[in-house]
Amino acid sequence: MPRRKKAPAVMHRNAIPPLLLFTALLTACAPEEKTMQLPLVSSAEDETQANPSDRDFTVKKIYTYSYETLELLDKSAFLSGSGENEVHILSAAGENEGKLLEYRQVDYRYGFYDVAGDYVKTWENWDNAHGQETTGDLYIEQLLPSPDGKRLLINIRSDYRDAGLALLYTLGEREPLILYENSDEYPGGFRGSFSPGGRWVTYDAAGASTNSTGLVPIYDCSRIPARSASGTENPDSDNPPGRDDYWPIGASALLAPDQVLYTPELLANDKIRGDLSNTGLCDSGSQPGLISLITEKDSDALFIRKDGLLPEKAIVPSLSLTEEKARPTDALFYTEQTLPGYQDFPYPVYQYSADGSTVYYMSNPLMLWTIDMAEMPQMPQVLDLPNYVWDFLALPSGDILAALVKETANDYLSVPEANTGQYIQKSGTPSALQEYWGILSADLYLYPKGSGEGQLLYKNLQNLISMEYDQDTGRILLETYENRDMSKRRCILLEL
Repeated sequence: MPRRKKAPAVMHRNAIPPLLLFTALLTACAPEEKTMQLPLVSSAEDETQANPSDRDFTVKKIYTYSYETLELLDKSAFLSGSGENEVHILSAAGENEGKLLEYRQVDYRYGFYDVAGDYVKTWENWDNAHGQETTGDLYIEQLLPSPDGKRLLINIRSDYRDAGLALLYTLGEREPLILYENSDEYPGGFRGSFSPGGRWVTYDAAGASTNSTGLVPIYDCSRIPARSASGTENPDSDNPPGRDDYWPIGASALLAPDQVLYTPELLANDKIRGDLSNTGLCDSGSQPGLISLITEKDSDALFIRKDGLLPEKAIVPSLSLTEEKARPTDALFYTEQTLPGYQDFPYPVYQYSADGSTVYYMSNPLMLWTIDMAEMPQMPQVLDLPNYVWDFLALPSGDILAALVKETANDYLSVPEANTGQYIQKSGTPSALQEYWGILSADLYLYPKGSGEGQLLYKNLQNLISMEYDQDTGRILLETYENRDMSKRRCILLEL
């Protein structure tokens, strides 16, 4: 495979001296960073539109905040877990190869930030059975933050040999938790996932690392800070000292999970039923669930499947579960639904609610379909939109935030049908759509549940990466990048 970009080395950076912090507070500006309050966006169009009776989505204030981060991060700004006037940022500090990824608490009204914690060098002091690895042979394959940014799942690959490593960093912990280590015949292509609530995490939502069983190892983040190797050596164990809670699977070492699920069966009557397109965790009550998007074999049809554990059943993780014959059946359930009408999109654009009960997907660039996974089979609810949808966010209330394409380069929306499919989704970021359609700008609208009329919230949105809504504080976060450089980010905060 082609050599990937190596991960930048990182090192500790001291916190800002107290005197400088005090000065920043007095001057209402962090060193070399400023916050700009923009005028309220309004127009004759949105002044005539009524707000939902139980929610006020009038934009009262708009703030921006600029910073640099690692370009591998698809999301680096978080409202989840933030204070009323705060946003949490994962930013890069230092220069070039000495950059450190640090966690900031930002009061965006004044541009002031405090460094709440940092993440150490990603491959420092990790347990390597062969002892031959060098930092020059390592690169980061995936860098995935938790929904609040306080944890980082890092999948590392090696160019020196076909090997890999999955680490979980927790803010405030000096050492990462090694979830998986392989020294030979690395399967690759891991799909890491946090559940939307942030409680559950897996480095391999497709079950590629556990031989042919398809077992998905899932870890409980609420237990992780207390979970570390005891440091005591078991003389009867083949594992390294302090590693007795790891399962040996071939040439791999897998940290014993807190819960397990299985990637969907893709065989029917000894024939391949479909290919796994995408998959990730959801919160199914007090247990994890798995949402999988599957492409049917020999067709363009898609179906969505939700796997979980029966409420009265539980699976106790043990090494025997990695054997195909030990796969349980009486504790598992699944529901699935074909996604009708899917067409004319370069790749699937979809979301699901935190509990996986509702799935939203674009059947084509102008239609958003909604499916209730608890009532199947069914025909989806359809929201027709006046312009192409660049990205959307389904709110817990059922309202929809939609970034509608406003301006494109040279009528680039007229893409020849032959090009459809050559663009692959990059971990959920809509930047691939921007290149595919030549998007220059979009306007952000709110579509109240059950209504086809949109309310304009923000105009001329460019280089969108992600959207987040905090229903507790009534804020919308838009994360963008600048000048085709994914390391230079900007937060746009809409206070409602």
